[in-house]
Formats: sequence, C-alpha cells, structure tokens
Amino acid sequence: MGFIVSYRKHLALWLGLLLVPLAAIAVVVLSPAAGRHLTLIADGLVTVPVPAPAVNKITYDGDFRIGDLSLTSASLNNYPLPFTLCTTASDMVVLKSGGRSFILGPRTNPVDKSGRPDIDLLPEQGDEISLTARRSLVGWPTPFDYTIMVSSPSWRRYVYYRLVWKKRSGATLEMTWRYEQDYYRGRGWVDPAMMWDFRTGLLVVAIRP
Repeated sequence: MGFIVSYRKHLALWLGLLLVPLAAIAVVVLSPAAGRHLTLIADGLVTVPVPAPAVNKITYDGDFRIGDLSLTSASLNNYPLPFTLCTTASDMVVLKSGGRSFILGPRTNPVDKSGRPDIDLLPEQGDEISLTARRSLVGWPTPFDYTIMVSSPSWRRYVYYRLVWKKRSGATLEMTWRYEQDYYRGRGWVDPAMMWDFRTGLLVVAIRP
C-alpha cells in the first residue's frame, strides 16, 4: 500500500511539472496579450542585434529620417514626446527636452516659409553618433488576427532602435524607439513599423549632463 501511495505522489508531481509549461504555452497561444507581455519581459533580459543604417545625414519632417529609416516622434500614447527642434541665428539645429538643450549640427536647407518643419542637418565635426538596432529573441503568435481585405501576420516581435550622440564636451543625447515587426507566411519578417497601437513609439529622449 505504501508503495502505491508513493507511486501516486511521484506521478502527480511529474504530471504537475509537465502541465505547468503546457499551460503556459496554452496561455500564450490563446492570449496574444500574454505572449506580448512575456516577450517584453524577455526583451528586458536579452535581445538580438540586427543591422541599422549609418548616420551620415539626418532629416526631420516631424519624424526623424536616417537613410531609409523613419523614426517617429510619437510616444506610446500616440502623442509627440515633449521635445522641440529649433534653428538658431547661426543656422545650428538645437534639440530641447526636459529643460536641457543639445546642439545637433548645422542646418543644410533654408527655413520653410510656409511653416513646415522640414530640417536637413549634418553632425558637427568631432561628434560621435551610433544608431544600433536589436530585436526580440522570441516573439508571440497571433492566431486570432484575421482581416478580410489583407493577410494577417502569424507572429510578431519587437525591434528597438537606439541613437547615441556624443559631443566633444561630453554632452550626450540618447533616443530609444520600440517598433513592431510582423511575420507573414510566404513573406517572412517584414520591415519594423510604428503601429499606433499604444505599444510602439519613441520611449526615451535624454540629454546628459
């Protein structure tokens, strides 16, 4: 009798250990929100580097543009993050945020007389600029995403862009974005995008010191 009781206890333990990961997988599959949340937790621990364009020239038209990459000015709430770009009398472009200012570089196009914010600029000589990109190690499935007009992605993951701009003086500008990348059967992973879903956008604008 004792052997049978011990056997049943061990069997229950092993079944419990087996059911826990199966239950977690079921929650992720049946609830994209849970899968997305687990992806964000994993992203806080590890992400995978991916190629990013070199920063040679920067354009601002309400969003930042580096090469073919467009980087939004909108935060997670879909409203612009509180920073401004202005041009000084000496044609230097300055970014202001949180009560601090950071000189980006000389403006290379005239101020638009119609009031459009279009700005072309070059970094100052001696500036150190890096744009890096990293993606989620794991994504989440989207089994219930379905639209009639267009195909729906079967998986999603996040891509993070981080711009670090250092001056000779030691002043540093840091900007970080989170975009979403979709996976389609037959097409693979498409370009990351700002989704306006209250989960993607500009996360950080920090000027130090």
